[in-house]
Amino acid sequence: MPVSGTADGMDAPALMADNRFRQVVVDYCEKMVEPAPAGWPVRKLLNQLERYYSAYMLIGQYYGWRNHGASVPNLSRLQAISGQSPRQTASFCATLEARNLVFSDTLASDRRQKVLRPADSLIREVGRSCAAFVEAYDVIAGSALAPPIERDAGLLGEMIHFSATRVRGSGTVIALYPRVLALSGYDCGYPMLVTLILAHYRRRSGKEMFAMTHGALAERFQVSESHIGNVLGHLRQAGALVPRRGPEDGIVVEDLVDEFERWCAAEMAHYADLARACLPQRAPQYRQAPQ
Repeated sequence: MPVSGTADGMDAPALMADNRFRQVVVDYCEKMVEPAPAGWPVRKLLNQLERYYSAYMLIGQYYGWRNHGASVPNLSRLQAISGQSPRQTASFCATLEARNLVFSDTLASDRRQKVLRPADSLIREVGRSCAAFVEAYDVIAGSALAPPIERDAGLLGEMIHFSATRVRGSGTVIALYPRVLALSGYDCGYPMLVTLILAHYRRRSGKEMFAMTHGALAERFQVSESHIGNVLGHLRQAGALVPRRGPEDGIVVEDLVDEFERWCAAEMAHYADLARACLPQRAPQYRQAPQ
């Protein structure tokens, strides 16, 4: 997967070289650890890489069909690309449909065909990190790609479609960042990583800290304390945490911070490139003066 932007944008190294880069990463982390909305825990469901990837591909195949003439986005097609087993994919879609996050529409031209149509709420939840990366890019590049993407779930779905197409052709961006990838495979692993990185930034800048005990992290992510211990144990085994200091068990090493920052820069460039592709005619009117 390419990790640089197009000729019209900034690539990952250029983003990292900007003196505002670290602050936009902090702001991204703050946004990603905001409390989940009340109600059924869709965020918890999606905060695991396989389930997130399945939802991502569901959205991608729908917008490929709706806007680009791709094959009908039905369950069997999704099962072929979801990354989960056919049974897991069917169960996952049934769960989403039961919560009105996915709708199974009958195709007018062939009533035997059922189209899996993502609800706007699913698109916004799956695209939350994507849009946040575009917003971070805007701060450095002086562009304004994020506002229309954030306002219009259809544009966000289109951006996810472009990304899913690249992923199927070139592989995922996250594959280049092994510890980010490994942690994202756990339930709530990615938001937990983001929390650990944010705690690192806050600790270094002397800002107020939030509780980082196993109990506090378990409550934050709605998982068990033993699960928190397992995830932290994986990081410690990988050499990504400093030796434990009392009840606080989540101090990351600089090498993991560096990998996370490189991941963020790659994602910022990736999604900004795709956002420009979604807004080819409208991009100029969204431009801001360079800061």
